[in-house]
Amino acid sequence: MYSKINYTMVGVFVLLFTLLALAFGFWLAKYGFEEKYDYYYLYYNEPVDGLTLDSSVKLKGVDVGKVTAIEIDPNNIERIRVTIRLKEGTPIVKGMYALLKLQGITGLSYVQIEGGKRGAPRLKASAGKIPVIPTRESLIHQLSQKAPELLEKLQSASDALEKIFSEHNQRQITHILDNTAAATAKATQVEDRLLALGDDFNRTLRHFDRKAAELTDSVQGVTRTLNEKLPKLLDNVDQAGQNVAQLARGIDRRLKRGDYDLRKMIRPIQIDIHELSYSYQELSEDLKALSRHPSSILFGAGHPPKGPGE
Repeated sequence: MYSKINYTMVGVFVLLFTLLALAFGFWLAKYGFEEKYDYYYLYYNEPVDGLTLDSSVKLKGVDVGKVTAIEIDPNNIERIRVTIRLKEGTPIVKGMYALLKLQGITGLSYVQIEGGKRGAPRLKASAGKIPVIPTRESLIHQLSQKAPELLEKLQSASDALEKIFSEHNQRQITHILDNTAAATAKATQVEDRLLALGDDFNRTLRHFDRKAAELTDSVQGVTRTLNEKLPKLLDNVDQAGQNVAQLARGIDRRLKRGDYDLRKMIRPIQIDIHELSYSYQELSEDLKALSRHPSSILFGAGHPPKGPGE
């Protein structure tokens, strides 16, 4: 009732199916999912502590690849050659540079690529060669190089501070501070005195302004009075002078004609009359000058203007 099963044919079929499945998987893994990469060299003249295989490579903070090899440069034993692979098409252009950075507090490092400008040409190498990305010293290496100099400066600064804050200098500083406080107190006293003196000076100025205003009013009143009275007084003085001069001339004529017998007795009176005439003339001149410059009665006649060449 049951047909005879050919186990040999079944075994061959299973074996062929398995081989075909393995071949298809190998092909799919190799050609269907294989990513393509661009490779670059980095040359460092500093230690690459903390950098390991498969360390991250970042372009301005974005993961773009891994470190694939770390070795001594076969052409120069003083530097280290690091090989990195980046995803195909990663925009590496001229002007970019690579440097090492610490990854947190783990002590591990990664490669950071920075720089470059939009529109710059792609970084390429001649046929058959791997392009080289320029490198720069890391901040840690720079600090380690300058650490001895920095420590020396810190030691010098420490010595200087120790000298500054020595017991002797502390006493000197305390003395200076005490003197400064005393000087500040004296300056405050002087300032108070100056303020008080300024108040007194302002009061004096106000009093002087009031007196000057009163004096100006007085001078103006005297000037108005003189302007009103002097013309009449000058007219009277001129008339009196003319009368005296006329009287003197009449007496002189009569004396010359011999009208009076007492000529010798009247001669001294004639002289007095002449002197009186001169006095009236001088008085007239003074009053005229006073009429022209009334303020001279208070401030003096002043000095006459100098002539040419004086």
